[in-house]
Amino acid sequence: MDTQDSQERKLLIALENIKRLTTRTQLFASIPRAEFLTMFVINASMQKAEQEKEASPGVMISKLSELLLISRPTASQMISSMEEKGYTRRVMSTSDRRVIYICLTEKGQAVLQMNLARYSGVLNEIIEKVGRKEIDQLIFLCDRFQEVVNEVKPRLLDNLQSAEEHPVEEPV
Repeated sequence: MDTQDSQERKLLIALENIKRLTTRTQLFASIPRAEFLTMFVINASMQKAEQEKEASPGVMISKLSELLLISRPTASQMISSMEEKGYTRRVMSTSDRRVIYICLTEKGQAVLQMNLARYSGVLNEIIEKVGRKEIDQLIFLCDRFQEVVNEVKPRLLDNLQSAEEHPVEEPV
């Protein structure tokens, strides 16, 4: 096995390990991972709107689905489920009745804060054990990796689409 194959294999294993780490967050949370991430994004949108003195009290479903990388129907279904639990509510825009914002309720804020505190304790311990400098490097490298993936992805998708449109025929 040459160095290129070895490095590719190690990268795939590392990415899979990171994926496993981030999908097993239920160990620390009292709510499902998808709900936690959704609440986190809604809260961040609410804080951003407040800081920028915007009239929007939350986030629209379309933006939420975009940020979470899920379909609008999936996002809407999740919000409905969270609404039944009392974590979220829908608020109609005062300027355009067609626009609906998703906000966290007080109960949703409390559940999010409790889960953030759990994560914070674990993350702080990890940061201390790994080291702040190394964590900063990891964050930098992850951001750089994401930039490169976003740069390469369109070409990959174009190549896949081209291959589907023009399949190579094998000789008979």
